[in-house]
Amino acid sequence: MRIRNLPPVSRRVLAVVGVLSLALALDRPAHAGDLAAFLERAERMATVNEKVEAEVTIRESDGTTRKAHLEIDPAGGGTTVFEQADIGWKSQTPLAWQDGKAVVKTGAPSTKIGIDDPLAASDLRGIDFFPFWKTDYTKAFTSDENTLEQTVSLFADPGRPYSLYVITFDKAKLMPRMIKFYRDSLNNLVRIRTDKDWVMVGSRPRPTQILVKDFAANTLRTYTFEWKLAGAAAPVAPPAEPAS
Repeated sequence: MRIRNLPPVSRRVLAVVGVLSLALALDRPAHAGDLAAFLERAERMATVNEKVEAEVTIRESDGTTRKAHLEIDPAGGGTTVFEQADIGWKSQTPLAWQDGKAVVKTGAPSTKIGIDDPLAASDLRGIDFFPFWKTDYTKAFTSDENTLEQTVSLFADPGRPYSLYVITFDKAKLMPRMIKFYRDSLNNLVRIRTDKDWVMVGSRPRPTQILVKDFAANTLRTYTFEWKLAGAAAPVAPPAEPAS
């Protein structure tokens, strides 16, 4: 049946359906492009562009604390140095998905450390200090969104120790508030990292508190960071955010 032989009402319905179909087809790539642009901006914000350091307090779930020192230097491809003096640990990891090296006891020879291996007696990893989630953003999708936050699911690149990252970004700061790590399958949640209370360190916001729940190791630790640019005074932290 030709369209011109249809009754006027039917022709109007078909015209509306055609317009809606065209609008939806045009909207899909635009939305995907918007998400990719958002993730690229978040990636740039999480990329170290100045040498920074921090005194780190590690708080166990029982309330006991330990101290560590952290340095992140973007020069020469970028490295992270994590040192826990009380046990003689010092590691150096790249700001990329590559192995680093560690001295597990003062004076001992260095050994290889994976970028996703725990640093010293903690469950921080080298991946915690660069935008490890970088992947094919056209395959990412938004799983939840409100005026303040956007939760994005990203499939990890082949060869990574994870299969999926689910990251809730602060839309104003373009920084992760919560990261969920899934290993092997989409229902095997192995680690949750929650970031709080950012300060500006140079031109980048940084969390002064990170909470890590590691399900595989059955640990829950809080990390407090006193950030500063290398050689500068530490910035003053803002008031704690109200509980949600």
